[in-house]
Order: sequence, then C-alpha cells, then structure tokens
Amino acid sequence: MRVSTLLTTNYRLLTTHYSQMSFKTKKIRSDKKVHIISKTSKIKDAGLSIIKTNAILIVIICVAVFGIYKATAKVSSIISDISSGVSVKEILLSVISSPLDEDEYGHTNFLLLGIGGGDHDGGDLTDSIIIASLDEYSNLVPMLSIPRDLYVEYNEAGTYGDRINRYYELSKLDYEDSVEDEEEAQKLALEDTAEKVSEILGIEIHYYALIDFVGFVEVVDAIGGIDVYLESSFYDNAYPVEGTDYFQTFSLSSGDNHLDGETALKYARSRHTTSDFDRAIRQQEILNAIKDKTFSLGVLGSPGKLKDLYEAISDNFVTNLNFTEIAHLGKLADDFSGDSMLSQVFTDTPWETAGFLYAPPREMFNGAAVFLPSSGDYSEIQDFANLFLYHTDLFEEQIPLQIVNSTKHEGLATDTMVYLKRYGFNVTRYGNAARVGETQTTIFNLAGEELEGSKTLEYLQKMLPGAVITSEIPEDYSPINWETEADIIIEMGEDFIPYYEANYDARFYYWVSE
Repeated sequence: MRVSTLLTTNYRLLTTHYSQMSFKTKKIRSDKKVHIISKTSKIKDAGLSIIKTNAILIVIICVAVFGIYKATAKVSSIISDISSGVSVKEILLSVISSPLDEDEYGHTNFLLLGIGGGDHDGGDLTDSIIIASLDEYSNLVPMLSIPRDLYVEYNEAGTYGDRINRYYELSKLDYEDSVEDEEEAQKLALEDTAEKVSEILGIEIHYYALIDFVGFVEVVDAIGGIDVYLESSFYDNAYPVEGTDYFQTFSLSSGDNHLDGETALKYARSRHTTSDFDRAIRQQEILNAIKDKTFSLGVLGSPGKLKDLYEAISDNFVTNLNFTEIAHLGKLADDFSGDSMLSQVFTDTPWETAGFLYAPPREMFNGAAVFLPSSGDYSEIQDFANLFLYHTDLFEEQIPLQIVNSTKHEGLATDTMVYLKRYGFNVTRYGNAARVGETQTTIFNLAGEELEGSKTLEYLQKMLPGAVITSEIPEDYSPINWETEADIIIEMGEDFIPYYEANYDARFYYWVSE
C-alpha cells in the first residue's frame, strides 16, 4: 500500500482552485426572479401577523429548510377551515410573498448554525454548521455538514487562524468593539461567517439562520419531543455538567427512543465516546426527527403547540429571511416529500464519501486538534460540494461500479477506487483486469440501454479524463467469463497514468502519515 505523506506546509490553506474537473452542466433556470420591492404598511402588518400566526414557518430553518413546505400547507389549511372558507394561503402567496434569492443552478443556499448561547461556556461557538441547498426544480434539499474543528485562516494575509467554530464568535467580538448596537454586531458577524463558508465550499450563501441551546430545547419540547431509532446503544461516561467541573453519564438504549428537549440536546452535543463527524451525523438525524414530528397532525393541528413553538423560537432564533420570503416557501409545500432530504458530513476517512480532511500533528497548532484539507487547499472540498449540492443524481442513482487495473502500475485500481468513493461513487469491487496492457481507459456499460442518460456515466468521464464509454462489452467481461454484480466496469489503461501521477498527492491519496 502506498502511503501519501502530506508535508507540514499543507497547514497553510491555499485558495487557488486548480481542479481539472467541472460539474457545471445543469443550470435549472435562466430567468431571474425579481423581489417585490414596495408594499403598503397595512399589507406588511397584516402579512407579518399571518406569519406570526403560522409560527411553524420559522422552525423550518432549524429542520434544514424542508419542514416549512408541508408545515405551511397544513397550517394554512387548518386556518382556512376555521376562516369561513377564506384561503389564507392563497392571500398570503398572492399579496405578501416574494421569491427567494437563487444561484446560477436555481438553488437557494442556507447556512444553519447552532450555538450554546446564554451563560454556556463558549456560548457563541458554532458547534453545528450545516449547509442546506433548496432545489425547487428537483424538489430536493441536500444538507452538508462542516466539522467544527476545520482550521481556517481569519485574515487575507494568512497570519492568523483558528477552528471554524470560533469564526462567528471572534467576528462578533470585533464588531462589538466598533458597533454600539449588539444586534447589528451579531448580524455583521453572521454575514462574515456566511462569507467564510461560501469561500470554503465555493458556493453562494443566500440566507443564514442561528439558534441557541435554549431555543433548541424549547422547540423539541414544544412539539412534544422527538423519536429516534438507534441500531446500537449510545454511551458517554463524561458528559459535562453545565456550570461545573463535574461529569455525568449519558446513555440511550438501542431501538426506539423518545427524547425530550434536554435529552435531544445531550444526544446532539455528546462527543466523548464518538467523533465530531459522528456528532454531525446525529445533528442531521435530529433535524430529520424534528421535521417528522413537526409534520404530524398532533403538532400542526394544535393552536397551543403552535403558540408554544413560536414562543420557543422568537427569543432564540436569528435569520435574515424576511417575512415575504418565508411566505414564498409556503407555496412549495406540496412538491416535497419525506424523501426530499439528502445529507453528508466532511470527514477524515479518505475511503468514505466526503473524506477530504486529515488531522495534522498537534504541535503545529499549539497542541490543538484541528482538521485540514488533505489536498492542501479547498479544491476537493469545493468539487464535492458542487457535486453533492447541485448534481444529486449520482447520490440517488448509486450504480454499482467495479474498477480493474489493466496496467503494470501497482495500486492503480485501489487508489482509483478510494478516489471515486470519496466523491460518492458506489464502488463495490476492485482488482486486476481480465487482460493486461490495454492502452485506453474504458468505461464499460454492462447494463446497456438501462443506463442511457445516466449521470453517473457522465460524471465518471469528468473524474477520469480521457476515458471512453462503450456498451460493446469484450468477451473477457461477458457474464460467462467475468462474474460481477456491477453495472459498470472501469478498466484502467496506460493513458491514465500521466494524470494519476500528476495528481497523486492531491487526488489519489488514501492514507495520511505524519
């Protein structure tokens, strides 16, 4: 197994995007929506009243934007039933709504941040950082989590940096020294944080939403708790007791668990016996559980619970969405289902999807444990973000692939397998080819017409420059001579070696040593 050694100079995060790949093939709409700029104060006040009545709308950001759609539709329907047939939803959409901002793909991107708030230690640390990308065209909301320990540079000169979870905190402190209004300082800090995340992922961030621990606990309690299913038991024997130097044991049994707000918060925050990546996955799991519970008629049909929900959020939630943009989300309700959410977390496991990070020696950062991009810059992170957020076909199709090495270059199939799996391709087998010495790298479509128009084939050609696609299968790979469960065989040829060697450390690593 070849070992890719990352030099210590990799801790400097370069901003040059040298990727040879481009997935910019889908621009959903070319027409630009125009926001309604002016409305009378009477309409604005009436609209705001309706939005407050539909308090559940604000929860949507906490549940990765998706929750708003069904919630709005159901709440509007309930209100309509008690309003003598008057359609509140229709009035809402026709009078006070305005479209959301979009990028060139027709997506609206939200930055979702979770902080401790209040008197918690590190109350302004953003220990939950999630990007939710709303795709109205495909009715999907892919979510991508950024680990809190990702190291980022805090100024253009690159002379100062820290974990990304401190970016909002430090920015807010800077503004509090120069801006008298605390809310204005918070707003500017959130805008700076959104800009930094935009730089890392290479995407536009249109809206942000921030919620603290109190708001999270009260939201979960307001909807009557959430239900999560655990494949195995969860145990943390060193969960901190707030406001003390003591620890407590926190555990959940395998199977079905009903969590109140405090328990859900512990489950979301715990990291002593698991990794930061596992915690990010649990946070997305909790968002889904909140979404599922919010959709239940028991919540949406109860004026009391809706009132509790609004009160839980109003003092602990900050967003730059205005009331007309929130109203616009309501009309999308019927186009989304429970399968509309996809999720991924950046990790330091290079042979797993989104494994683009590594942990450098702690002495390089004064003993702090941080993560850096394995490629030495943001290029791979940006490529993956583009692929996952804007080209979800690959992650939905999950077509089984087999990679075979026809060259004499040892380890080519292994390295290519890890490379493709890191980007989300479903590689099920890899090894030696049925024949040796092939010049051309070839992508054999074993499924024929079934895969015509497959985005997986299209993306494979971008990931493997020079490879050709064919449905003409040589006898060596016929079902009689070659047993495989894959629908696609990628035969690596000699023509791929120059690209492989030129990009080995930046693209084809699968292990990191100090």
